[in-house]
Amino acid sequence: MRKLASKLSDSYKRLYLFDVDGASRNKPQLDIAQEICDEIPTMYEGGVRYSQNVIDVLIAGADKAVIGTATLASLNDLRGAFKLSENITLKVDYRDGIMSFDPAIAGRAFLDLYRETAQIGVSDFVVPMNLAEEAAKAKKEHGFSLGVFATMAEQTGLKGLGVDYIVTEDFRRIDHDE
Repeated sequence: MRKLASKLSDSYKRLYLFDVDGASRNKPQLDIAQEICDEIPTMYEGGVRYSQNVIDVLIAGADKAVIGTATLASLNDLRGAFKLSENITLKVDYRDGIMSFDPAIAGRAFLDLYRETAQIGVSDFVVPMNLAEEAAKAKKEHGFSLGVFATMAEQTGLKGLGVDYIVTEDFRRIDHDE
């Protein structure tokens, strides 16, 4: 894994690492994440549910702990996480509305969620493509860092919206056997 991460660092400034085991089973692969984080600056989404979980993600070496609304237990846990570290990105999970276990988060408009989480200290958000325009409008008004999950083909249109970074799976083939 370290070798692959090293190759990625030759072409990319930062890596977004999504830990399927962390998000789906609350069992993040922290040892693998640490190997990757040692080679390239990493935004690591390890399935943070509770405030104290953010420390594990950061100890693994992540530059930013990504907390998704779909795994976050509550806004109180987001508040607690920010008391432990400000190196947090809030990922807004969306499927027919903002997703969350917490009714205070689920189904809200992005701007409403932004206003409440900004009071907590959130200043970096990553959203799916279908929330890009709504989030970009809020960014222009309130001035926070905004990333969008999108293909590289969609990048040009997003730059016009004032998006700060793009999270994509579209990277050229990397030979794993070298």
